[in-house]
Amino acid sequence: MSIVIKNLSYIYSPKTPFEKKALDDITFTIEDGDFFGIIGQTGSGKSTLISHFNGLIKVMSGSLTVNGIDLGKKYDYKQLRGKVGMVFQYPEYQLFDETVERDVGFGPKNLGLSQAEVKERTVEAIELVGLDFNAIKDRSPFELSGGQMRRVALAGVLAMRPQILVLDEPTAGLDPRGKKEILELIKRVKEHCPTIVMISHNMDEISAYCNRIAVLGKGKLRGVFTPSELFGNEKIIDEIGLRLPTPAYIARLLRERGVPVQGATEDELIKAVLALKGVRDA
Repeated sequence: MSIVIKNLSYIYSPKTPFEKKALDDITFTIEDGDFFGIIGQTGSGKSTLISHFNGLIKVMSGSLTVNGIDLGKKYDYKQLRGKVGMVFQYPEYQLFDETVERDVGFGPKNLGLSQAEVKERTVEAIELVGLDFNAIKDRSPFELSGGQMRRVALAGVLAMRPQILVLDEPTAGLDPRGKKEILELIKRVKEHCPTIVMISHNMDEISAYCNRIAVLGKGKLRGVFTPSELFGNEKIIDEIGLRLPTPAYIARLLRERGVPVQGATEDELIKAVLALKGVRDA
């Protein structure tokens, strides 16, 4: 098991007039190999939750274990952050060094690795995100295009060779083409980093890429679902105020017009429509 969360609660500014309960008795497990989505409206506790995963926020109440490390007890931060890579919203703001090579190599160097190992990991990570190491290594990260900057920021996390990759709105601010490129990149990265956790407000991305999804609402866990279970449950969707992914929305419109189809993803919807027409295989 990668991440085991039991009765996790967190309060900002406790015992003050500004006290706010951000997480309220959260319990669920993220398994090894999951592409796990976390969704909910703004203020539901998503970012607070994932900030626990690599120790940015300390466990206040309940328990949290990440790859065998109990975060409720004293632990080695360096070991934890070598296992859990965190990519924040607008990750290009994480860039800071003079050259791409130095920026990407900062994490491995901070782990105390040899110069040769740092170089190997830096080259590997830059090429993994689809950039040419020799062409880009000496350039300032701040002179790159927005898409390149985001790739370099991701490379800096991947150079740590994390076992778990946590992504907070990885496509925020990108145009449709940029979003597709980043998501396809993340899909390739999963071959090297087996467990991915992704926050997104884009339900099309969540339904297309995640195998399981946790839904938060006002700091509480509303449940953990597969895409089909979640987007086929109109009661929860309406209560939380979530937007349906496009295929599920089309399926709902068809049902309202008397066409009995279900489908949370494009493939599911196509199969449902073909089945109605008596076509078994597309």
